[in-house]
Amino acid sequence: MTKYLFAVIFFILLECATVASSPCQIITGGDNCITPYPFQPSVEDLGTTATIHDTGEAGFDFEMYGNGQKTILVGGVPFSRYWQLKDPTKFVFHPMVFGRYVFNSADDLAFQQNVNYITNKIGISLPNDGLAFYYPNHYPLNRMRGPDIVYSAISQSEALAGYLRIDTLVNSRMSRNLLKRVKDALFFPHSEGGVDLNVAQLEIPLYRSNPEIILNGWLHSLLHLNDYAVIMNDMKVAKYIEQNLEFFADNHKVWYDSERFISRYSDTSPHRILLSPSKKGQELSLVYRARDNRLQNYLIKPVIDLTNDYSGFDVRISDINRFNGNLTMTVTCTGLFDTFIVSTDPFSFKIRDGGYSPHRATPDGSGDWITIKSLPRGDQDVAEISLKDSELICGYPTNFSKANTKNYYHTQHIVALLYLAETTIYENQVLNSRLKKIALEWLENNNSFNGEGLEFETPKKVLAGINRGKALNQITDISELIPPDLRP
Repeated sequence: MTKYLFAVIFFILLECATVASSPCQIITGGDNCITPYPFQPSVEDLGTTATIHDTGEAGFDFEMYGNGQKTILVGGVPFSRYWQLKDPTKFVFHPMVFGRYVFNSADDLAFQQNVNYITNKIGISLPNDGLAFYYPNHYPLNRMRGPDIVYSAISQSEALAGYLRIDTLVNSRMSRNLLKRVKDALFFPHSEGGVDLNVAQLEIPLYRSNPEIILNGWLHSLLHLNDYAVIMNDMKVAKYIEQNLEFFADNHKVWYDSERFISRYSDTSPHRILLSPSKKGQELSLVYRARDNRLQNYLIKPVIDLTNDYSGFDVRISDINRFNGNLTMTVTCTGLFDTFIVSTDPFSFKIRDGGYSPHRATPDGSGDWITIKSLPRGDQDVAEISLKDSELICGYPTNFSKANTKNYYHTQHIVALLYLAETTIYENQVLNSRLKKIALEWLENNNSFNGEGLEFETPKKVLAGINRGKALNQITDISELIPPDLRP
C-alpha cells in the first residue's frame, strides 16, 4: 500500500512538473490576470440605432458645444451627420448628441411625456440593470474599429446630465427610474463590457489591450457624476469620485509629458513592431502588469487581423511574412502597466523610438528601429516592451489638430481638475489642494512649451464649454479658478 501511494504521488508530481507555467504566472507570480469578455447587445436590441438614414435632406442645426450639429429626428430619436461619413445626407445615431438632445429638451412638455418610450427604444439594458447608449458600428475611428460595440463614459455622462435635468423638472417615479438606470451604466465593470475601471471612467473601453484611460473623457464623466452627487446628495457616488481623483493625483505624471510641458491625451500609445519567432506557430501573449495595486493585471492574446478590421489599439497580428514567418504586430505601451510579450519559444522584435508630432494622436513611426531579444524566464521566453536608452512614447501628448488649430484638451484637463477641486462634496481638502497644485503647475508650464505658432485654447472658453452641458453651473467666472497672474 505504501509503495502504491508513493507511485501515485510521484506521477502527480511528475505531471505537475511538465505543465507549462501560464504567461500570467511568469510575469506576476500568480494566475491573477484579467482577460475581458465584454457583454454585447443583440442585433435586435441595436435595431433602431444601427440604422443609417439617407433622407436626401440637409437636416436642421442642433446646438451642441456652441457649434451647429446637423441633425434629423426619426420617431423622436436624433440622428446626426458625422464628419467621417462623406455623404452629407446620411445621418447616424450618436450617443453624445442624444445626451445633449435630452438635456436641451428636458423642459419640453411633449418630450417629457415621450422620454420613457424614446429611451427604452434605443437604450440597451446591461446585466447590472443599467441603461446604456451604444455607438453603432458605423464609426471608422481608430479606437472604434472591430467587432465590439461599445458605449462611452463621456457620452453616457452627457445623457446622465440630461436625465438629471428631466428628473429635477418632472420628479416622478418614471424619471427617477430612468435617471438611476442611466447612472448605473457608468458603474458597469470594464471587465464585463462596461466603462467603470473602479478607479477611473473609460471614454472608449478597449478589450484587446490594456484599459486605456483618456483623461478628458474621464474628467468629463466625473464632472457630471459630481453634479449627480450634489443634486441627489449621493455620498456613495461622491466617495467614488474621491477615489478616482486620488488615483489621478497619485499617478498624475502618467498624463503629463514633463519634457515637452504638455498633458497627455491618455496613458496609452499603440506601436507597430516586427516580431521574429524562432518556431512556426509558437504561442504569443501580452501581459500587462499593473504598477498601482488598485489596478488589475491583464492577459491578452493577439488576434489575427490580416484584413485590418480591428481597432488600431488592439493587440493584433496584421501581417505574416510567408517567406520567413515574421509577424507585423500592433502592441500598446502605457504608463500604468509594465508590458511584456511572453512566448513558448525564443523570439526578438523591432520597435521604433520617438515619433512625436504636435499634429498627430499617435507616434508617427519615424524613429529609429531598435531590436529587443527575448530572455528565458522559467519555461517561457519574455521580452519587455520598454526602451532604456531612448524614448518610447507611452501616452501621446494632446495635439493641435482642432479646426482652429488650438489645443483644446490640454486646457480642458486643467480647467476640469480645478472645477472638480472646487465643487466636490466629499471632505478631503488635502486631495483638492493636490489637484489644484497639479493643474496650476500644468498651466504655468505652458510658458515653457516649445511650439512656435502653436496655441492652447483659453481657459475662459473651455469653462464656457464645460458649463454648456452641466446640470449645475457652480462656477461661471474663470477668475474663481485661476489666479490673475496665470490667466492668458
